[in-house]
Amino acid sequence: MDLDSLTPVDHARRYAILLASSVGTFVFIAIWMALEWNFFVAVLIGVAVGTLAFYPLRAVSRLLFPPPRRTVRRIKK
Repeated sequence: MDLDSLTPVDHARRYAILLASSVGTFVFIAIWMALEWNFFVAVLIGVAVGTLAFYPLRAVSRLLFPPPRRTVRRIKK
């Protein structure tokens, strides 16, 4: 994979995945350790929160990494 060819949309998606997985992991550990719920219930809730957090985080990260503007080339005669 050529890392120099990543577009801003790719960066936005990757940062959203990074942040959503961090949020899901934090929720999982908080529910499991602090609330002392069942491990499997905590995993399911952590996955659900991480999945739901992905979409707003992706929208915010797309604002931070806007796609480049397309320019129209003029044909020289």
